[in-house]
Amino acid sequence: MSIFYTGGSGIGTGAHLDFRVHDVAKGGYIDPTDFQDILMTDGQPLTGKFQVTSPYGTRSAPVAGASTFHQGIDYATPAGTPISIQGGKYLTTFNDEKGGRISQYGFERDGKQYEALLMHGSDKNKILSDGAVRDGVSRYTGAAVPPTDTAYKQSDAKQLAQNYANMSKSEMNAAYDKLRNTSTGAAEGMKMHKAFFKK
Repeated sequence: MSIFYTGGSGIGTGAHLDFRVHDVAKGGYIDPTDFQDILMTDGQPLTGKFQVTSPYGTRSAPVAGASTFHQGIDYATPAGTPISIQGGKYLTTFNDEKGGRISQYGFERDGKQYEALLMHGSDKNKILSDGAVRDGVSRYTGAAVPPTDTAYKQSDAKQLAQNYANMSKSEMNAAYDKLRNTSTGAAEGMKMHKAFFKK
């Protein structure tokens, strides 16, 4: 079981956990309220230890640069709080320039597939690169990923990022994996992925 360690947001809102749920079939974020029971810390439910500081939905932006419609639920977790997902399959960890490290987990509820995102993680969370690839296949999407020595150049990444609009979801995730696993294309891949899924 992978442990996620909370950190700071990078935009001045302090240490906390932002928990979001992505509905795989619908292809977008949904209200995570009914899924809070999967969050655990030190073997106990997270909701019994830490209060909610920002629920899902419309809100006043807490600081400049924060959203006015919150796609997740924020909890007042001190930096370094260990979080795990009950019944979740660890998928990946990546870096958000403004929001710290993000870990992603797959889980099932009532026969439906969901992905949980734990946001604003500390540097203790290891970013996955080629270490996440087994036999040339990414654990994140199942798509083939080029080894580092054949990774995209910066110009390739920018060209791909400009042409993502006509991609299917599976093509987008495969392209994102390729970019995410390179040192020169990671930033472009993140921007492209967020814009495509309107995160």
